[in-house]
Amino acid sequence: MAYPALAEKGVKPVFDEMIDQKLLKQNVFAFYLTSKQAEGMGMLSDLTFGYYDKAKFKGDIHWNDIKFKYMFGVKLDDVKIKGESTGLCKDRECLITFDSGTSLMSMPSFAAGKLTSMNIPVGNNMMDCASHTQYGDMTLVIGGKDYVISNEEWMFPAQQLVMAQGQTGLQSMTFKKFGPLGPQMIAEVDSTELPQQPEQSSNIQTEADKIHHGQSSGKGMKCLSTIMQMDIAKSMFLVGDVFMRKYYTIFDRDNNRVGLAEAVTNSKIAALNAKS
Repeated sequence: MAYPALAEKGVKPVFDEMIDQKLLKQNVFAFYLTSKQAEGMGMLSDLTFGYYDKAKFKGDIHWNDIKFKYMFGVKLDDVKIKGESTGLCKDRECLITFDSGTSLMSMPSFAAGKLTSMNIPVGNNMMDCASHTQYGDMTLVIGGKDYVISNEEWMFPAQQLVMAQGQTGLQSMTFKKFGPLGPQMIAEVDSTELPQQPEQSSNIQTEADKIHHGQSSGKGMKCLSTIMQMDIAKSMFLVGDVFMRKYYTIFDRDNNRVGLAEAVTNSKIAALNAKS
């Protein structure tokens, strides 16, 4: 669905095939993604071709010109934590793209390194913390507009690392990576993308389906975020379906732009809950 530059050599992307065959009234496609909770209430995810569905969002569409025709890179103005600028894009042009095929959020190495230096957990780096809520919400400023990712959507619940005796007689530590993304996150993380192990530990395990019981590590609570470190190209940040569940996302190839609008899902859930 991305631009030809991302495709395998000699392979034309599906959407470009549709454009060339003039199959659509408008060369646009749009994603409306929902959660399992919303699906249980009858709000099903969908992908539309040739139009966008005005019933799936509220308010205005905010259009952003594509700056990099590889994925759908648009300008990212700033990243804010707890409402405060991190300055990640102060002295460089940052881009951000939207990927329906992943639950992860990723940042290039320069950004991940700066956040880590600010004691904000990114990628493999766990941080000592009192609670995951101390990091607050994350705000992505795109085209001068704030797009908020709540604390529960970008942070795993704080927990203690637990020491346990393995079959080999060696100790292992378990961090239960089970938060807003659940097991889906675990399935998509490379086996090498595990929290860095302290010197006294010989192995680290991440488990989404059980808590390993044992003695406390004695080092208090640890926090881990859903952000991975990944260098794509041109200082590109990436957000996946956690972002796209909140914001209806339109890809307009006729005008080389991406439109974002607030999805109706949360307000519909609130209305249904109020009635019950």
